[in-house]
Amino acid sequence: MNKEIDHNFPIPHKDAMHQAVNYNVDPSKAGEILQFDGSVILNRTAGMIGAICDKEPANFLALNLADEVATGKKSVDEARKQYAMSIETLMKEKKMDKYTSGLIFAPPAKAGFADEPFGKK
Repeated sequence: MNKEIDHNFPIPHKDAMHQAVNYNVDPSKAGEILQFDGSVILNRTAGMIGAICDKEPANFLALNLADEVATGKKSVDEARKQYAMSIETLMKEKKMDKYTSGLIFAPPAKAGFADEPFGKK
C-alpha cells in the first residue's frame, strides 16, 4: 500500500504491508474475526483473508490467530492476548514463535463464494 494507517493494537504502529491467502470465511465467524483485529480483511466472494500490518511476521500472526478464532480454537480475548504476547516476544527478545514464523494452517488451493442471483431459489 502507498498509505500508512495508524493502528494502536497491541502498541501504536503504522500498518502498510497487505498480504492475503485463500480462505473460506464462515459468515457466522466474521464478526469475531474482526473483533479480534481490525486489520484483518475478509473477502468472502474472492475467498481471501488478509492482514495489514508493519511487518510480515505480524501479518502471519494476525492470519494464524484469525484462523484459530474462525475454527473455535481461541476466543477473541485469547487471540488478542496471544497476539500481544507474540509481538512482545518478537520486539523484546527478537524471537519468532509458531504464530509469527509462517502460516500454521493450510490455505485451500481454491476458495470463494460466488453466491446466488437475487430471487433465485
